[in-house]
Amino acid sequence: MKKHLLASAAALGIALGSVMAPAVAEIPLTINAGFGHWYFDSDRQAPNIDGEYRLDDTDTPFVSLEWNFNDNWAAEVWYSEGDSDYANRNGYGSIDTDVAAWSVNMLRYGGSYIGKGNRIRPYFGIGAGEIDIDADDFDTVETTVNGIIGLRWMLTQRLGARFEYRLLYSLDEDNKDGYLSAGLNYYFGQVNPPPPPAPVDSDGDGVTDDIDRCPDTPIGTRVDSYGCPLAVTQIASIKLLVNFDFDSAVVKEQYFNDLGELAAFLKRFEDLQVDVEGHTDSVGPEDYNQQLSQRRAQAVVDMLVNQYGIASSRLEAKGYGETRPVASNDTAEGRAENRRVMATLEVEYEE
Repeated sequence: MKKHLLASAAALGIALGSVMAPAVAEIPLTINAGFGHWYFDSDRQAPNIDGEYRLDDTDTPFVSLEWNFNDNWAAEVWYSEGDSDYANRNGYGSIDTDVAAWSVNMLRYGGSYIGKGNRIRPYFGIGAGEIDIDADDFDTVETTVNGIIGLRWMLTQRLGARFEYRLLYSLDEDNKDGYLSAGLNYYFGQVNPPPPPAPVDSDGDGVTDDIDRCPDTPIGTRVDSYGCPLAVTQIASIKLLVNFDFDSAVVKEQYFNDLGELAAFLKRFEDLQVDVEGHTDSVGPEDYNQQLSQRRAQAVVDMLVNQYGIASSRLEAKGYGETRPVASNDTAEGRAENRRVMATLEVEYEE
């Protein structure tokens, strides 16, 4: 039968559309197909036939094609064809009848574009066409105007379900026929690409996994733009103070541990150069005190080189004589503080 051929063709069109859509150019077309039920006007009587024969309501398939102008407007060509009967009201038989209808319509959709968001989109439309009622003994073709209301539910950005009611008003016979339908639609036009997946930051360092060169960074670690730990700047310092007896350049045993700590510091930071400063009090000639301060500084350098293995090229003894006191030379205690060798080191390093 015709309606079986039409239904098969419509179903095949939907299936082919699903398969071929990625391979063809995107065009703003929507194909619709499904089944509907006719509610014919009770005044539809078989013409020129004795007895009262009324056209029975019936189920028929439909197919339509839409051209989408923009987000909300589309032009549609719609067609339905199937079998019915003119049934005698007194039970005296029926007349086999084919019913076909077509129309051209304008549709107005609510909500956003079919590929951009709203899953449920109500619509309405108006149009004009014809209904052809072809029985064994007669054939009538009537011009119709149509009113349409419907709802489209998008299952994906391209595939959707369609529920609709059409009222067809015959300008020739003043009949009002209704058509309630449900079907599927497939959209061939451009749709929004799916949103990219949310960036993942597995170790929580603020750098997403796609650019993180140092995964599994411990929580709380400061990282650079590639997710790798930033070097932490540290400051290390040490201060050596060796005091001497009056008119002596001999390092006393009580300072050996301090010298060992300085040597360890120099071995840890092998690029450091050190000035070892020698000083005296103000007792005695100035020239003599200058020489004495140099001998005191050299005594400390010699111990660092000979006993602790520090390269002599890293050490320089500098005598300042009595020119840089740190206490008053007027008292014995102050003069004892001024008889000294000093070395102060500070270095920045990264961990």
